[in-house]
Amino acid sequence: MEKKAWKTIAIIFMIIAVVETAYLIWAVTLYTVEENRANECYYNVCSDYVDAWYENKVCYCYDYDLMGDLQLAKTKLMK
Repeated sequence: MEKKAWKTIAIIFMIIAVVETAYLIWAVTLYTVEENRANECYYNVCSDYVDAWYENKVCYCYDYDLMGDLQLAKTKLMK
C-alpha cells in the first residue's frame, strides 16, 4: 500500500503545479494587456490633453477650462 501512496501524492502535486502555472500565466497576461491599454490611453488617445486617467477599460482625457480647473474633455472605451 505504501508503494502506491507516493504515486498518488506525486500526481496530486503535479496537478497543483500545472494549475498554479496556468494561473500565473493568466495573471501576467491580464496585467500586460491592461498595461498596454493604459499606455495607449496616455500616449495615443490623450496625447493632446493635459491629463489622462485609465480605469475599467475607459480612457478619460482632461483639459483646463477657462477658470483653470480640470474638466473632462474626452472619454473613450478601450477594447
